[in-house]
Amino acid sequence: MFRAINLRKLAALDIALLGYKLILVEYAAGIILAIGLGLFVVFRSHSFWQAILGCYLICLGINYIPMSAYAISIGNKERAQTEIADELTHRRGAMSKYRRVSLLLLVPLLVAVIALRRERPR
Repeated sequence: MFRAINLRKLAALDIALLGYKLILVEYAAGIILAIGLGLFVVFRSHSFWQAILGCYLICLGINYIPMSAYAISIGNKERAQTEIADELTHRRGAMSKYRRVSLLLLVPLLVAVIALRRERPR
């Protein structure tokens, strides 16, 4: 299952379509705002459900850490376009596939676990 999901290509597709700087800002904001808000909610929570919401937000922020690492390693829009050149021949299919993959960012810690599993030495 983890081999079928290529998060690096998702980052490359985002960079190719939206630009390197915008994606870096988006991923950095995803880390800082989600973790910051999550910590705020956890420390200010008065109920179990508020604490769960805070933990969820923290986990969402953690999901953006490997995405930002992939974006930084790609470096620029030209490298992103060469990395996904095979995907862009079927642009409509690639967009549909990676739109579904981008929903994984909403599942707490899943993206971080997938990235760790893919990048660990064999």
